[in-house]
Amino acid sequence: MSLALTGRVHRSWIETQILEERDGGRFSLLLPALAIVGVWLVVAGVVAENPVTLGATLVALLALKTLAVRRERFTSLTPFAPVALGLAAVTAGAFAVSLQMEFSGTALLKRPMAATVVGRIVASQSLGPKKQRIVVAVEEGLREPMPRKVRVNVRSTERFPVGATVSVRARLMPLRGPVMPGAYDPARRLYFDGIGATGFAYGAPEILAPPDGGLGARIDAVRRLVVERIRAADGPASGFAVALLAGERGFLDEADVEALRASGLGHILAISGLHMALVAGTVFAFVRAALARIPRLALRFPIKKWAAVASLLAATFYLALSGASVATVRAYVMLLIGLLAILADRPAITMRSVAIAAALIIAIDPISALEPGFQMSFLAVVALVGAYEWWAAKRVRRKGLGRQPVVAFLVGLGATSLIAGFATAPAAAFHFQRLAPLGLLGNLAAMPVLTLVAMPAGVIALVLMPLGLEHWPLVVMGGALEVILFVAHKVAGWTGSAGVTGAMPTLSAVLAVAGIVWLSVMNAPWRLAGVIAILAGVALVPFAKHPDLVVADDGVSVAAIGPAGVHQLGPNTKDFPGSIILRALGDVREPRAAKHESCDAFGCTLPLPEGYVALPRSPRALLEDCRRAQVVATRGVVRRCAGPLVIDRNQLRAHGSMTATREDGGWHLVTARPQGNTRPWHLTPNVPWN
Repeated sequence: MSLALTGRVHRSWIETQILEERDGGRFSLLLPALAIVGVWLVVAGVVAENPVTLGATLVALLALKTLAVRRERFTSLTPFAPVALGLAAVTAGAFAVSLQMEFSGTALLKRPMAATVVGRIVASQSLGPKKQRIVVAVEEGLREPMPRKVRVNVRSTERFPVGATVSVRARLMPLRGPVMPGAYDPARRLYFDGIGATGFAYGAPEILAPPDGGLGARIDAVRRLVVERIRAADGPASGFAVALLAGERGFLDEADVEALRASGLGHILAISGLHMALVAGTVFAFVRAALARIPRLALRFPIKKWAAVASLLAATFYLALSGASVATVRAYVMLLIGLLAILADRPAITMRSVAIAAALIIAIDPISALEPGFQMSFLAVVALVGAYEWWAAKRVRRKGLGRQPVVAFLVGLGATSLIAGFATAPAAAFHFQRLAPLGLLGNLAAMPVLTLVAMPAGVIALVLMPLGLEHWPLVVMGGALEVILFVAHKVAGWTGSAGVTGAMPTLSAVLAVAGIVWLSVMNAPWRLAGVIAILAGVALVPFAKHPDLVVADDGVSVAAIGPAGVHQLGPNTKDFPGSIILRALGDVREPRAAKHESCDAFGCTLPLPEGYVALPRSPRALLEDCRRAQVVATRGVVRRCAGPLVIDRNQLRAHGSMTATREDGGWHLVTARPQGNTRPWHLTPNVPWN
């Protein structure tokens, strides 16, 4: 076969694939993914956050796409219309996040300070029996430009209600950036939530005015009552029940949380699609079964739609009760679309409904598209729906499976856990540097208990709570949750440290995620190109090289690789940044266990193959370390230093956290903000954090 003929055959095959996917509307399902690219371009500073320019560009691209479609009339494969539409989707994402930045952003606190803040509590969350976190809409007490809100941790047995006006004396600190380049940026989410400072209260806030009686205050009052009723059951798993029904994790034991994560059951704690589906599904099944027992209603009226309305009301109540977090709102939107499809006599679960849900969430809260929760939940749903569509299209069936409901349930549960675990693995490894290698085992053992016992009992308890009859349902739920915790601890013990992966290269994660989306969304045989992308992403992982030195943006949390492995330097060995750094370096120990002991009143040192790393604490130590050390890292300002690598407060303020790797006798630096690319939520203070 000649080369020309071979080229025509290949071109004809590709054109057939494109036409098949286009006619099936599969390309349009990728538009939300392209919008996420636009969100990232603005957040990363690649594209300027100018709503006017981006809005005009979006209108122009949509007009160009419309003209191209009219000209082609769907008969030509010229790329003008799809390219214009794809660019419009990217621009739409950039435009949406620019608007969010304009209207939801806030001024930031510039330096640590003690202040008496007066304002209204707009959110409250329990962190334990004697600790809570409140978000205060600031009215007075801070200098201009004043943050719209501040978040304060309070130690008090009293629960301060949403809607109350308070005066609180607090130590406030600027928002912290990522503790190392590529790590999660907590300041970004807080900035878009309108929070410009965080801190802790010196004492209990003074209530100046009672709750305003608004909807938020009423929901908070109901939520607090539910938490009190669940806690009154006083079972070993009451904190777990509070987390599932009211969305407050503060009553959970940290060992239980870690066991759930290590065993692959951590998703149970995030009130998202699973919980929404269980609550709505329990109500749907109960209402439909009850109405089916009344022949006059069942034969004359659409009881399925009535059950859908009841489940929607239940899901709405659960959304409000659980605190309406970003993950819960996302799950609610997806459930809402599914239930509306039932009311419209359309299939409830399709890839199109998933795309619509993603587009709505990106339009409402664009920045959430870069959050781990959004990425993991949608990767799981996209993979599950794609597998379901493939199963339905191929009509894969096993004889007799339908006559064995228990076997069918277990097979379905195992397949769901396997697919969801595979789909979320790249995001889990990238954001949290950990996987759950025995997650399938943990889910097979625990999920039937959660699905069939714990959550239905919890729903019944909520329904009976106004009558004061919630005790026994909560006892049943508590017993089921104890079984789940037992499974979690067992599986976590068997897993050990096998789940810690270390930092995953960005390119590996992007290739794996793109491959999963392509494999799930496309129908034609070229969907298998997604497998190639996934394998390419996995193949790059072993080539990732961990840095030799990590310095957090506060100049305090420092880790370095010495002759005996990873060491945590500095006076604070219990800090959260330190644990993130160690996990990213592939070290499973706690910061205390990784502490290097060569510290004294003058600072800390760590031997290197050539020289040492120094953290001086005094001018005298700084002078000596500048003459002898390979690396000098300090919270202070260094005027003159002859060391090969010096990292001081000015550099951290300009570039954020840093990593350094030895290369060819020198040091290669990577910073959180290359070339000082400071974003609006990265306004750094003029003095170091205390």
